[in-house]
Amino acid sequence: MRFLITVAATALFVSACCEPLIPKQTTQPKPPLPALPDADEVVKDAPIPFVINSIPSSNTVSFRFVFTSGSTDDPKGKKGLSLLTAALITQGGTQDLSYSKIVDNLFPTAASVDFDMDRDQTVFYGRVHKDHLKKYYKIFSDILLFPRLSQKDFDRIKEQQKSALTLNLRGNDDEELGKAALALAMYGDHPYGAPVLGTKSGIEAITLDDIKKHRNSIMCRSRLTVGLAGAVTDEFIQQVRADMEKLPRDCTAPPALPDVPETKGRKVLLVEKPTAESTAISIGFPIDVTRGQPDYAALKLVEAYFGQHRTFAGRLQLVIRMKRGFNYGNYAYSEYFEQEGQDRIPKTNMSRRAQHFSIWIRPVKDVDKHFVLRMALDELEKLIRDGISQKILDKTRTYIKRYYRTFAQTEQRTLGYALDDHFYGQDKPYFEKLFADLDALSVTDVNTAIKKHLTADNLNIAMVTKDAQKLASLLASDAPSKVTYTSEKPAEILKRDAQIEVKKLNIKKDDITIIKVDSIFEK
Repeated sequence: MRFLITVAATALFVSACCEPLIPKQTTQPKPPLPALPDADEVVKDAPIPFVINSIPSSNTVSFRFVFTSGSTDDPKGKKGLSLLTAALITQGGTQDLSYSKIVDNLFPTAASVDFDMDRDQTVFYGRVHKDHLKKYYKIFSDILLFPRLSQKDFDRIKEQQKSALTLNLRGNDDEELGKAALALAMYGDHPYGAPVLGTKSGIEAITLDDIKKHRNSIMCRSRLTVGLAGAVTDEFIQQVRADMEKLPRDCTAPPALPDVPETKGRKVLLVEKPTAESTAISIGFPIDVTRGQPDYAALKLVEAYFGQHRTFAGRLQLVIRMKRGFNYGNYAYSEYFEQEGQDRIPKTNMSRRAQHFSIWIRPVKDVDKHFVLRMALDELEKLIRDGISQKILDKTRTYIKRYYRTFAQTEQRTLGYALDDHFYGQDKPYFEKLFADLDALSVTDVNTAIKKHLTADNLNIAMVTKDAQKLASLLASDAPSKVTYTSEKPAEILKRDAQIEVKKLNIKKDDITIIKVDSIFEK
């Protein structure tokens, strides 16, 4: 999750047109297998891994410093501590420069220092023209090595984080709230259950001393992988290597990941929000497939066919929006997805040790929510029952191999994928391996993976809606969900709708939970 504000007033826009699409990556030393230890100790004196994408013709240098740290490191009772720690490091100044002075110094270079955090990774990143490298790197490295961590900055950023949870997530962003509610429904008390932002009481309990101790244990030497791309020299790499040895050495390993809770039946979490003008719907279930494992490529193909993010290529988008006009978008994901900015492409360095399959139905009118939920579940059942055809396989495989190449157009993104390869212990670049695995897929492979990993029977549904009790009664009683349109529809659509309207949802009353919006993520 990108938190609040950046450290510079403007971003850097420097052409990278001359760099190869997927330049050769070098890693020093070779990434370990598996990606993360599940233990209480780490080897504190092992060399810091470096992932280097050297592009001598480039005019820029890109930084992505990744720590195997995230919200899974939050201690009990202080959910949000990891994010607040990273935010204070990035947005609280250094021992030499206040935050405002950093902004003043970076402004002439048109560069920024920023960070993202998810469950198992935190990345500090930036990009600068090579002519400003010395000045920029001094600020970037001092932010990591010598953060100011003042009480004044702590108070400011803590209040911003609490507002991001209580005012923005709970108050203004029903789509993101729905996805966060789905995570809570799927994972419960598991470390993946609470938002990276934390909980209200957790944030309130955090002190500056907590930040200082936490920083030493999670933003530390043994958890770091350094990523550099562009016009990097051997001399600069050695300087970074020496400097990063100054990081805290009080590391513990990332905490062991508990087993993911098992879902039996169709569980529904309704977040009641009286001011909601539409209903956001999220559907999902954990899967045991992560990047590089068997069936990963098959599930990526299913994702692209069923609901590619913010495109019109997916089946869900076709039947829910294009044919019926219910909402803006309907997408599916075979691994955790966070959009980069306003673009369609996924962020890198959001890697996780455990994954889930999810469906995101962007908000629909209150009158349509019952029917659209039925339709989405019906499409999921159909996918599992019928699988895909050879024609769909061929068409979707070609689509992926063309479209996904747009995901690695910059030094930053290519470097991000190389670092994700390091996390998952991959010995081949992501796109090279994915495309090769796609080429090897047969229809039987894909349909076998669908039946093995997807389910329409044991899943979680999260909806942010008003009149939650009324909706709960409709779901539990399997009442018909009659749909009406404001424009004329073809006979075949109306015929199909009539079948969906009365289709059994098989949701038990005891499997529906209602929570008030002001109570979710409170503790």
